[in-house]
Amino acid sequence: MTLHSEQYKKYGRYRDYMRVIGVTEVTTTRQNNNGTRVYRLPFKDAYGYDIDFATYNSGYVRKLVKYGYCPCYQINKREKIDGGFMKITTGPHSGLYRKRYDHSKCVLIDGIGDRIEYLFDFIMRNYFVAKPKFQPQLNVDSLNRMAKYVFGEPLGFDSCDSHTQNAILKRLQE
Repeated sequence: MTLHSEQYKKYGRYRDYMRVIGVTEVTTTRQNNNGTRVYRLPFKDAYGYDIDFATYNSGYVRKLVKYGYCPCYQINKREKIDGGFMKITTGPHSGLYRKRYDHSKCVLIDGIGDRIEYLFDFIMRNYFVAKPKFQPQLNVDSLNRMAKYVFGEPLGFDSCDSHTQNAILKRLQE
């Protein structure tokens, strides 16, 4: 089995996963001929615009923006590049070296299956998983503290009846 067929199997599998979460493919014929695939999320952003993503044959994965001056931006991973030194060849400083600026570049994703897998993971991580600002720690100390100071149980969580224990757990999960 070749690497090419493995990528298409992976592409089919993740395309099915995208359908399950409601993501639709809205690729035009021209985009398809160019090797571009465009996907739309099942909901709109805060401004009422569709949320679209595109994968390109070149290896880029981008979020398409319908408003503002920037039409799209890469969501590929980035890697830092050390600028190194450059020899000056002309002018009064020729023969000397100067430091180039450090910068970063996109890490291109070669396979079609790898690109859609990366996009699926990005969508799940950023649009479908809740990100609470503060997640309380559920341990014995926090349960005893809640029982003593909020519910007035002097001996802690273990001495509470089941109704009070459920109320404490529910309050900690809010």
